[in-house]
Amino acid sequence: MGVQTLFQRSYNQMLMPAVLAVIIFAVLPLVGMFGLSFTDFNLIKGWGGEVGLHNFFKLADDRRFIASINVMLMLSVGGVIFQVVMGTLIAVGLEKIVPRWKFMRGIFVVPFVVPAIAVALIWLSLFTPTLSPINAFFDIFGITVPAFLTTQYGAIAAIVIADTWASFPFVMLLILAALQGISSDLDEAASIDGATKMQIFWRITLPLLKPALLMVALFRFIETLKHFPLIFVMTNGGPGRSTQATNYYAYIQTFQSSNVSYGAAIAVFLFLFAAIISFYVARANARISGA
Repeated sequence: MGVQTLFQRSYNQMLMPAVLAVIIFAVLPLVGMFGLSFTDFNLIKGWGGEVGLHNFFKLADDRRFIASINVMLMLSVGGVIFQVVMGTLIAVGLEKIVPRWKFMRGIFVVPFVVPAIAVALIWLSLFTPTLSPINAFFDIFGITVPAFLTTQYGAIAAIVIADTWASFPFVMLLILAALQGISSDLDEAASIDGATKMQIFWRITLPLLKPALLMVALFRFIETLKHFPLIFVMTNGGPGRSTQATNYYAYIQTFQSSNVSYGAAIAVFLFLFAAIISFYVARANARISGA
């Protein structure tokens, strides 16, 4: 038996646990979710048999579901924009302005390792007027800070702020890696030709970062579709139903209304939505990279 054959066998044996984990914890639940979406199963009423595409047709007439999509897009698009801009600016600052202060990178990464529930609790206290140190500080000067969580757009802004604080380090790290792949000779050549730092950034650095920016925006967009912990802890879908994003509405249908099959159909919609977005972003990224 050759060395290559032994290596291949060892590699397959090491890979098998990971493959089994993916099948058990990702593939099987996904298949089960798809299967439930074509049935009528209620936790109280029990099994109602197969209903085909009925649950998906029902989505088109569900006003709460359509409203949840609008909330989801506001949270996701707003969050991605702020996270990408903030993460990119900090990455450029750390790489170009203060490259020697590497300990700063560790400081900025701290929010990313905080659990989502802890992030939600931290920002819930900051946005609660009776608990917030920010409100207490402004009260000294007689300034009244708006109660974000009591209005629709205020609550949405609060969730976006909390998510941005927790997630911009991910963007920062990926953009930092992309920046380190850009040759410094390009900056030096442009500087010799008389270009300012701002011109170098807009004309050289930013165009070269486009593939990385597109992919990191995709990763963050898909991740922001899972706002559940922040919504559950900070607003509980309120005020009213103003922060009931699609994934939270799936939770309501599944666990509060006991409509397991309908909740599965909503989850399938989210999965397909993310898959379609990923496909088109990947195509756009391939075009940019090949240009």
